[in-house]
Amino acid sequence: MKSLLFWALIGASIGVFLNVVHAQLPKSIEIGIIILIVMGIGCYHMYILFWTKNVNLVEGYVKKRIKHPYYALTRALVHKQFEQAEQYAEQLKKGYEEAKKLALVHIYIEKGELEEAERVANDIQNETARYYNQALIALLRGQEDRFENLKQKVKKHPFCYVLEAERAFRNGDQKEAERYGNLAISTSRGLQRYVLVRSLEHQQNHPNRQTFF
Repeated sequence: MKSLLFWALIGASIGVFLNVVHAQLPKSIEIGIIILIVMGIGCYHMYILFWTKNVNLVEGYVKKRIKHPYYALTRALVHKQFEQAEQYAEQLKKGYEEAKKLALVHIYIEKGELEEAERVANDIQNETARYYNQALIALLRGQEDRFENLKQKVKKHPFCYVLEAERAFRNGDQKEAERYGNLAISTSRGLQRYVLVRSLEHQQNHPNRQTFF
């Protein structure tokens, strides 16, 4: 938000400068310039969060916004700092309800509190996210048929690949888990890719690793 305001002010300053030097541009063009600048910055944020494959770029973006509970939460989850993550989740305000639910499901799963995880997962509005988390919980409970049925409802490839990686990992097939893990990362973008890459790096060095990602 601060960046958008900053560039809006820059756009306004350009308008003032043009007036000072007596450059007579139509008002519609001046307004258009300001709108284009603001839209350009907005697209840049969208590019980082949803489209880029550059994990370092996303990580830098998150670090710069670490004072915001959402980004602090994201970073805490990636580094498996679940007590801190739970605190940040509680700090999220209106508009971040879904993010809070997703975070809590992840935290409860890591704590082994699958009933609580399922309770929150059932309340997730986004179908892909809901089915994904329900499938993961079913897998952790050893409910293979339920896992398979729910996985079929997950439409986005990265999520499907993550589920397959987790299943292979639980079955002791490290090679297959890595294959699906690489597919999940290669088909993901932006913040999702950052979370997968950094989570995997952390898990690979974890002595008591319970999940692939």
